[in-house]
Amino acid sequence: MTIISRCGSCGYRLAIDPSDVHAKCERCGQKPALDLSPRILLQDQVDVCPCCGGRSFYVQRDFNRNLGLLIVVICAVIGLLFVFYDQPILFYASLGFGVVIDLVLYTILPDVTICYACQAIFRDSTRNPDHGGFDLHIADHFEGRSQG
Repeated sequence: MTIISRCGSCGYRLAIDPSDVHAKCERCGQKPALDLSPRILLQDQVDVCPCCGGRSFYVQRDFNRNLGLLIVVICAVIGLLFVFYDQPILFYASLGFGVVIDLVLYTILPDVTICYACQAIFRDSTRNPDHGGFDLHIADHFEGRSQG
């Protein structure tokens, strides 16, 4: 398992192997303060966030969101060019191409578990059946936007 988190001292993004007892921040040299649960150590399954102690997680595909948005924008712009040149079949083909790219990426990319509270990412971990997909209401609660 690899934990992607922020350094508590300088905020630098860290990739931490929980089994590496000599891990430290590349920028400031501070040793990350991780409280690893027995479940993480023995089963590679996230139950409590070792970075913040949170117990709310969601699962998503391990894909860069900005790159995904770029793919959608490129397919949409190409589609709009086909609309401009009065080629409706090619417009739908360009959008369909974007869907095919998304489907292929969805099937080949692995899952990651993400902590709602601190946004720590857990790669190559065993999926916990208690964790579902992203829930906007839970995210709003952790970001202080919840009304109830």
